[in-house]
Order: sequence, then structure tokens, then C-alpha cells
Amino acid sequence: MMISDSESMPSTQLPIGVFDSGVGGLTVVRALRAQLPHEDILYLGDTARVPYGTRSPATVQKYAKRVAGHLLRKGIKALVVACNTATTYALAELQMAAQSHGIPVVGVIAPGVAIALQKTRGHIGIIGTEGTIRGGAYEKQLIEKRADLQVSSCACPLFVSLAEEGWTDGEIANAVALRYLQGLRNGPDTLILGCTHYPLLVDAIANALPGVQLVDSATSTAQAVAQNLTLNGLIRAEGEGKTRFLVTDNQQRFVDVGTRFLGHAPHPNELVDLDDLDQAAWDTEVAS
Repeated sequence: MMISDSESMPSTQLPIGVFDSGVGGLTVVRALRAQLPHEDILYLGDTARVPYGTRSPATVQKYAKRVAGHLLRKGIKALVVACNTATTYALAELQMAAQSHGIPVVGVIAPGVAIALQKTRGHIGIIGTEGTIRGGAYEKQLIEKRADLQVSSCACPLFVSLAEEGWTDGEIANAVALRYLQGLRNGPDTLILGCTHYPLLVDAIANALPGVQLVDSATSTAQAVAQNLTLNGLIRAEGEGKTRFLVTDNQQRFVDVGTRFLGHAPHPNELVDLDDLDQAAWDTEVAS
């Protein structure tokens, strides 16, 4: 049986668990709050281990299981993997483990793929971290759904630093975007922003690729979560949703940087530690 901080609470009243390696997933939280105003949200930023984008697949899987296990022990009704790298390498394993406990798990890749396929005229571009691009999950899902599709990709790791420093417009942002994206000019008609940091740089990206339709995976993920909760009878139809934030290191930086992503300071927040019990919770309790 799952050990939860909210064992006696009806499942519809439990929060949606959301995690990312740091602050990028707060764009997903912002979209969820707009889409699902009645829902409580419990966000965990694994700031002690950020970034996931340069880690090996095995390491990302280990980190993701610990974070998911911690949220599971707190008590959640659904899990949102608000990290493209963790979605690439750990989503399938998390979904398989969660089936027996009735907890839906939603990643950020499939929703973005679905919207991009609706918009494209035949050529889709993907930008993301090194880990996301190297993992190839976007390309795989796109080609599986439309074999004749042309797909181009480009890793843009500096976009993460620019977003966190607040350098999201002006000469520096425009110059970096142009340098990264020049190989995609006159190519894709639709571009997936395959990192939750990238919506903050939407103007610089649009300037570098004029006329290209941009797909924000945060918004499409929030829509997918709403559909999933509705289908599973887990939607909360009334009340004012609250959001709590957990971080594994450096609370003050999380607040300072997270304010740019969320639109307001991420409060209340709490410093937590992840341990072997968190990984065991996902490995054994969900499967029990």
C-alpha cells in the first residue's frame, strides 16, 4: 500500500505532482494553473542535481524515480514529468510502474508532438537540450505517426542559461538564437520548443525563424493533463487550487529564478532531501 501524507483524502482532492530538474517545469505549472484553476499542485524541482540534460540515460532514470517516489509518498493523484530529458529516458518506466496504482503519468513530449502534427505542412523542427536531442524521442514519435514527415533538430544548451539569467530579449538573446538556429532557416514550417525553459525566449526564437509556427510544450502538456484527469474521473471541479513547491537545494536561487518562469514568487516552498526510500517507493509500493 502507498504510504502517503494524505492517505484519508479522496483521490480527486489530492494534488497533481509535477517535477523537473530545476525551474524550467514552472512554465508547465503556470500553464496548469491557467488550465486547471481548481487543482492543487505539488511541484518538486531537483535543484541539487540540475541539469538533467547532460546526464546519462541511466542517471536520469535514477533521479526521476527518486523524485517521483518522493511525490508519491507525499500523496498525488497524477504525475507530470515536466522535463524533456526525464520524459525521454524515464517516462515509459514511470508509466509502467504507475499502472497498478491508477496514477496517470504525463510527459511533455507526446502533447507537443500532437500539436505540431496538427500545425505542420510537412517539416517539423525540434530544439532542446543535448540530452533531449540525443535521445531522439521527439523524432521517433513524429515519424511513427507520420512516416513521410521531414524532421530537423538542433541542441540549444545556452538557451537554458539565458532564460535563468533573465537575458531573454535584446542583442545577446537574438544573437545566440540566430547562431543556433541558422541551420533551420528556410527549413521547418513548425518548431517544437523541446525544453521548458525555451518559452521565455520565444521572441528571440521567432526573430531567428520568421514565419515558423512555434509549439510550446508547456501549454500542450497542460491540455493533455486536463483531458487525462477528466477521462480518469480525477478532475476537481470547485475550490481555489493551491500550489506548493519543494526543492532539493538552494531555495533562494529557486525563488529568484523561478519568479521569471512562474510570473510570481514560488511560495510556499520547502527544502527536502531525496533518499533510497523515495526510489523504493516507486519501485515497490506502486507495484504492490
